[in-house]
Amino acid sequence: MRQATCALALAALMTAPSAHAIDWQLDDDTSFSLYGTVEPKLINETNSDGDDSFELDDEDSTLGFYAEHEFSPGLTVFGQLELEFDSDEDTGDGAFDAQDSAFAGIKGDFGKLQAGNFDSVYEDLIIDATEVAEDAEITDEAVASEDNMIAYYSPSFGGFSFRTQVRIQGEDELGGVNNPDNEVGFAAAGGYTGENFGIYAGYDDNGSEVRDQFNSNGNDTGNDRVADGETYGLAGTFNIASFEFGAKYAVQDNEDNDPRGDDIEFIAGRGTFNYGPGDIYAAVQEVSPDADAADDRTEFTAGVDYMVMSNLKVWSEAGFFDRDQDAGNNVMVGAIYSF
Repeated sequence: MRQATCALALAALMTAPSAHAIDWQLDDDTSFSLYGTVEPKLINETNSDGDDSFELDDEDSTLGFYAEHEFSPGLTVFGQLELEFDSDEDTGDGAFDAQDSAFAGIKGDFGKLQAGNFDSVYEDLIIDATEVAEDAEITDEAVASEDNMIAYYSPSFGGFSFRTQVRIQGEDELGGVNNPDNEVGFAAAGGYTGENFGIYAGYDDNGSEVRDQFNSNGNDTGNDRVADGETYGLAGTFNIASFEFGAKYAVQDNEDNDPRGDDIEFIAGRGTFNYGPGDIYAAVQEVSPDADAADDRTEFTAGVDYMVMSNLKVWSEAGFFDRDQDAGNNVMVGAIYSF
């Protein structure tokens, strides 16, 4: 689900479930929350052959559990489990089909430390600055997968904050690579959040990711290896009255001999207008591979949503991604019921 962003640098500092969660106070120091969403959608999407497909689908409905216990003033332990399910499928097809996040940690005046499966710290501050859509999203640069993570989130120091993360992959989790070994990936992001603006920088070394290996002709060898490319980016947000804007510049270094060249540049802008009961929003992005053989692409997405009531939102979006055969282009409508 897309996020309002001018407070992105602080968003992950306090772990919290949906505003419509069902809360229980188990004792003076312990609380438990149950929350979730049901997110059906109708989508028309173009496949790689240029053919359109129309279907009823689901935009990652969720069921979540959150608990925390205060050991002492300023020191709290917490845990969260969030499951994804398909509201348009029966249990025989795997209605609960994914674990979206699961982590535990401790927070206090020092900040927050957590471990498990959760969003990349790079994604929190750089990608989310311009990724505005529910589903018709512009392309993300490569970052570490969201599992096997340990992350630290600092408190705000007069508006400045930072976060760091390591992703630890054991030898048995790196099957298929030429050099199996324990690998540790590192990412960091941070910046300044003001009253109506924010500016952030982020870095991800992709050091625990497994990537395709290419020969000197740019062909996939069929062998994999631990990534030696890295991703870094800058992002900013600004809001005035009912308008909010975001911008991003990022570079993704590719593997040796990648047919897309040595790197790919991502330049994106995003605008959101709150008209009262909902938002009108759009994003545009230029994706520029370094290689002459790989064409630049201009991606565009736009949408509108409307809050029918405090826990029910309807939305409509369209995305155009400038790929061969119009692959991935889509138009859709959906609803999100939150509890």
